[in-house]
Amino acid sequence: MDVNEQFLIEWHCEQLLRRAAQLLDRADWDAYIECFCQEAVLARPSDPDNPILGKEAILESLLARPPRLTCHLLANTVYDIVSGFQVIARSRVLLVSGENSFERPAVAHADLRVGSFTDRLRKVDGQWKIAERQGSIELKYQSSMV
Repeated sequence: MDVNEQFLIEWHCEQLLRRAAQLLDRADWDAYIECFCQEAVLARPSDPDNPILGKEAILESLLARPPRLTCHLLANTVYDIVSGFQVIARSRVLLVSGENSFERPAVAHADLRVGSFTDRLRKVDGQWKIAERQGSIELKYQSSMV
C-alpha cells in the first residue's frame, strides 16, 4: 500500500469519527447508528465491562438514555492500518456535559471526563464503519463549583 492509499484511508476514517462525534452530541440516533456495522460492539466509557452487541441493541440503549447535552472532543487520534478494509483508531476524548435545556449557552456540569476510544473500523460495501468501540474513562475532574 502506497502513501496515497494510506492517506486516503486515514482521511475517510477521520471523517467517520468526526461525524460520529457530532451526531452523538446532537443525539441524532438514527444517523449515529448508521456509523456502525450491523454486528457492531459498543463498550461505553461509563460501563466498559458490559459491551452492547449489535446495531439494534446499541440504538435501543441510546434511545433509553435520559436526554442531556454533550460535547465529545476527540484528539490525538492515531490510525493503525491493518489492511485496506480494517483500521484500528485510538483517540483521546474529553467529555463535557450538561442538562438538556433550550437555554443557550447551557450550563455545563462541573465535572469533566477524560478518556479514550479504541475503534476497530471496517470497510463495508465501500463505506467505513465502526465495527467495535471500546471506551474508557481515565480521569474525572470535579470542580468545587455547585
